[in-house]
This record gives sequence, C-alpha cells and structure tokens, in this order.
Amino acid sequence: MGKPVKTKNKTKTTTSASPTKKLYWKPGDPVISSNVSKVREMNLDLVKTGVDGVYIGFCTKAWAPDESAYLFPMEKGLNDMEEGQDLAKEWKYVYSFLPRRDTDNDDGITPMKTKKGSKWDWKVVLCFIDEADTSIEKAGRHIAHCFSKFTRNKDVMENPEKYTFNNCFHDNPQPLNHYLLDLDVAKVLKSLVCHEGSEYTTKEDVLQDDEIMEAFFGTSEDGRAYLEDMEEEDWDFLLDDGDHLFH
Repeated sequence: MGKPVKTKNKTKTTTSASPTKKLYWKPGDPVISSNVSKVREMNLDLVKTGVDGVYIGFCTKAWAPDESAYLFPMEKGLNDMEEGQDLAKEWKYVYSFLPRRDTDNDDGITPMKTKKGSKWDWKVVLCFIDEADTSIEKAGRHIAHCFSKFTRNKDVMENPEKYTFNNCFHDNPQPLNHYLLDLDVAKVLKSLVCHEGSEYTTKEDVLQDDEIMEAFFGTSEDGRAYLEDMEEEDWDFLLDDGDHLFH
C-alpha cells in the first residue's frame, strides 16, 4: 500500500482593490466648518469726556468698525418702566442710550447715522464711572459682559452677540456736546448738576459757572447762548418727557 502523499495547504493571498476616493480638498483650499457660529462679534470702546466721571461708549461691529452695533434692544430694555430698573442695577455704569452728534453737520440737532445711507441714528452709551470705585477696564468689561448676556435672550435677539471691551481713550477729553446733541447735553447737565440738595437749583445758578458750561458745551459762551435761549418753562420740564431715560 502506498504512502499517503502529503500536500501543503497553500493560503492564497488576495488583495482587494481599495476604491479610489475622489479628493475634494487639497492643501491650500479654504476649510469650511459644518458648525458655523452664529455669534456676531461686537466691540465696545469708552471715551472720557470733559465732564468728570462721564464716559461715552461706542459699540461697533468687529467686521465693520465704522458701523454702529444694533443697540435698540438694549435701549428698549433699559427704558422699560418695570424691567429697566433691574437692568439699570445690573448694568451698573450704563446711564442711557443717546443719539451721537453728527460733527460734520455740527448744528447741535442732527444725529449721525449708523452708517452712510442708513436712516437709523447712531446711538452711543452714556456711562458714569467712578474711578475711585473701579477701574475703567473693569467697568468696560462689565458692560460688555452685560450686553453679551442680554443678547442671549431669544426674546431680545434672534442670534446672540458677543461684546468685547476694546479700549478706553482718555487723552484730551472733549466737552459733552462733542458727542451728544445740545438738548441731550442740557438734559444730562440738569440731571447731574441740579439734583436735590445741590447748590445749583435754577438755570441761572448753572449759567454763572464757567467750568460747568465749558465741560458740557465747550465754551461758557456757547453754553450760555444755548441755555439762555431756552424758555424757562422748557427748562423746568426738561426731564419730564423722558426722565425714565435718566436713572
């Protein structure tokens, strides 16, 4: 009987061809994220004015620094008769939102627009900051944080916005009417200077103080000319039609 013939088990190696993938992207091409953030970046800058403790806040778009940010929701919230008081406490340094003076026209009654060709007025933020109590940087960061937080409310903004405090310009402070319309300057003056317990109880008291006139209106002559031209009745009721704007 013959011996069994041994055979080696041969393992046949097969290589499956990998499907060739088309390369849609090559180095140097822009990468588009599928998770695009809807948060828009805004900047906040503060400018020191000639009135002690009063700063003007400029909110601008990070991608278009010559255009104003959309501040209407914040202004509406602060002016609300009920919720506005709570916001005033939380925002702390924010006094009101007022039209920015058009310095090119510079007639004292024309506001600057949010951008060229726009019908909307550019609003600035009137801020009170006591440097003995806090630093300007800390106050600026606080305001930016509060605005960012406020825009996350779906009832306020469709998409949230991120405000970042950028800078404070404190060299060569300008009088308040460099930034605001004359009537608003008069309102701020009366609100700050002619409060209860102040030595300035009448318009005449204010007119006698050159330092006050210069800080608010640039020169004592310009300040006196504007306030003297204002009827006494208009001065007496200067804040009555909008005193809720001035907390």
